[in-house]
Amino acid sequence: MVGIKRILVLGYFGYRTNQLDGQTVKTRNVYQLLVGNNEKVDFYDTQEFHYKKFSIFKMFAKVCCCSILIYLPAHNNLRYVFPWLFILSKLFRVKICYFVVGGWLREFLSNKPLHRWMLKRIDGIFSETCQMKSELEQQYGMFNMGVFPNFRFFDFSPKQQHDEGKLHLVFMARVNKMKGLDMIFCLGDYLRAVDLDSKIDISFYGPVNDSDKEYFWKNLNKYSFMRYYGELQPELMYQTLQNYDAMLLPTHYFTEGLPGSIVDAYISGIPVIVTRWKHATEFVDDGETGFIVPFENGQEELNQKVKILFDFPEILNAMKIKAKNRSYDFSAQHAKILMRNITK
Repeated sequence: MVGIKRILVLGYFGYRTNQLDGQTVKTRNVYQLLVGNNEKVDFYDTQEFHYKKFSIFKMFAKVCCCSILIYLPAHNNLRYVFPWLFILSKLFRVKICYFVVGGWLREFLSNKPLHRWMLKRIDGIFSETCQMKSELEQQYGMFNMGVFPNFRFFDFSPKQQHDEGKLHLVFMARVNKMKGLDMIFCLGDYLRAVDLDSKIDISFYGPVNDSDKEYFWKNLNKYSFMRYYGELQPELMYQTLQNYDAMLLPTHYFTEGLPGSIVDAYISGIPVIVTRWKHATEFVDDGETGFIVPFENGQEELNQKVKILFDFPEILNAMKIKAKNRSYDFSAQHAKILMRNITK
């Protein structure tokens, strides 16, 4: 049929191992969004490179046959594969729309003039944050920028509840030191010191980094009020998170984009406590949908914010309502409108 756009989504889907993290969840969600809006959508999972080296030629063949390439690369893909995709896009008149995952692109491009030159000449780069868009425009002259926030498919109404006299905290992300495990374990020491270890508990969900397993289990086993529950499957996400009072994400990644964990917390109707990473104020309304503590030396403030939520349930309940209201900024309905404009 004349006029049908052939769209290819190229990124790390993680289907082989069912890997679930910010990269794979966003890539799968973008694909699902497009399938609902277009007649002809295909995908290529770059995880295949780890199993079949020659499958790269299959990827190139798919790129040559599409009219729009929806591109969601991680670091190595952008470094090594993108130049070839750029050449193919010019030879075969393929429109490249690059959807940035995370907040690392500006720093990545600082010593890569060739990549900057090529990226300026693709059809669009869509960052998760307004700040990144502004920085890339001002620093590198990339005026093909747009903003496409992280999003989720959901139709969920959390039950507003609070277990009086208790506070249930949750960490839900990739379990590694850089996500702030050290601050959570120091919080555990504080809770013991002020005799709140029987009234506040902390649950962990997410895949554990191999390099951090020993550190994580050694420290987790010190605290009877902390437990690890494994990886949380997407279909159980919101009904599980709604049972908690607040999410902890004291990240040490300064260049985080929009952590998907925060979106999941809002949809589930719970506020967040985060460190002031680069884009924190774009996504967390301090004192409204959560608390932002200093990126450096923020431990004492983190401890105090947790105690505030325990001591003042009226503050916690108000924050839960505001967190849920904020979730609509990250809905698939909003994302569909943006995507139609991008792929038209």
